[in-house]
Amino acid sequence: MQAEMFSYNVDNAYPESLVRSLRKGMLSQQNYESLRTVSNVNEFKLALEDTDYGNDIFAGQDAGGLEVQGLRGAMKEKLYKEIVHLIANSVYPLNAFLTQMLHGF
Repeated sequence: MQAEMFSYNVDNAYPESLVRSLRKGMLSQQNYESLRTVSNVNEFKLALEDTDYGNDIFAGQDAGGLEVQGLRGAMKEKLYKEIVHLIANSVYPLNAFLTQMLHGF
């Protein structure tokens, strides 16, 4: 048990910090409240503009041509990139578990 603790920080510190930062980037209750009141896609963009999602999701789309399918695809792509980055920086068994998660994508 003691020997495992010596390598814990080497193997798991960076992935743990990545997961913590992803958790901090999740939408807050205030963000969800503002999303509940939107009536069109442009208002959706305004509601997410100041969040971690705003820059990545709306980067390849112009304001006039926002479509639900495009937004859905951008959201999935953002999640996929975050999981792949986490897999690349983690060791077994975490990377094996995350790889199994990606089989649904």
